[in-house]
Amino acid sequence: KSNSAFVPKTRASLSFDFQARSQLYSLESFKTSFGYQWKENIRKEHELNISEITYVRPFNVTDLYKEQIAKNPSLGRVIEKQLIFGPTYKYTYTNTMETAKTNTIFYQGSADLSGNIVGLVTGANAKDGNQKELIGVPFSQYIKLENEFRHYLKLGPGKELASRIIVGAGLPYGNSTQLPFIKQFFVGGTNSIRAFRARTLGPGSYNLEVDDNTFLPDQSGDLKLELNTELRADLFSIVEGAVFIDAGNIWLLNKDDEKPGAQISGDFLSEMAVGTGVGLRFDLQFLVLRTDLAFPIRVPYLEKGNRWVLDQVDFGNSQWRQDNLVFNLAIGYPF
Repeated sequence: KSNSAFVPKTRASLSFDFQARSQLYSLESFKTSFGYQWKENIRKEHELNISEITYVRPFNVTDLYKEQIAKNPSLGRVIEKQLIFGPTYKYTYTNTMETAKTNTIFYQGSADLSGNIVGLVTGANAKDGNQKELIGVPFSQYIKLENEFRHYLKLGPGKELASRIIVGAGLPYGNSTQLPFIKQFFVGGTNSIRAFRARTLGPGSYNLEVDDNTFLPDQSGDLKLELNTELRADLFSIVEGAVFIDAGNIWLLNKDDEKPGAQISGDFLSEMAVGTGVGLRFDLQFLVLRTDLAFPIRVPYLEKGNRWVLDQVDFGNSQWRQDNLVFNLAIGYPF
């Protein structure tokens, strides 16, 4: 049942996604889902997929990427075939449409389950070597939860303090020893920790050293903690300015010998990355064009005791600017 002002929907979808990483590999993803979307009222919305199936297969894997896998076997996970199926649920609450309020909030929580019943029936246990397959592909079995909370504080005409916290966790079990790559968490980039390039941060204090002639592989994790705060103010005409601080990281649940420092521990807060910066937003009415210039002030993969690098900031040094300044160009606000 739903408020008469909102029409509940039954939705079936079928999609295809193609991703090509030049000179490395290509991935094809097939996805289908069936479920429901409804609103209790203007603030509360639910989305329940009774069934969601995703199949991912690689092709055109280059010799260059195979050579990198030989050096770093964890890269092989990216091009594994993946079969994911199960229900998903998402709940959203927001009162941000109440523009007269000084404080407004946004909350979104989601749950993603895969292979739970099938794994139970078949007795799948990857840790004991009893991994089961469907259509020739080991199916994924996990529980994944993610929560995002945002708070907006109006400080006066044209001034606002926006803050966000994201907490996510994925638990692989049964037929899986880790989350499938496309379901893992990532940080860094235009809508995350802007002082670090997309998907290059973490997990934990792990740091993959690469030379200038190779590529930066995606770094992923089973756990995620991210905090952001941004002070926004109108400057003139269509231009808005912002000052921001981002913090966070990802971690692995289980130890990976090829990624020292990646596993979560009781000292995980010491592995939080922190970045800060300034930005301009251009409100073009039909979209917001955003530019951010950020730099790190805490680097988690440095030696303990030396991770705060605020005292090393030197805008007059061209080498420091080259190594640390990150420019982000994006559409819309980060949160």
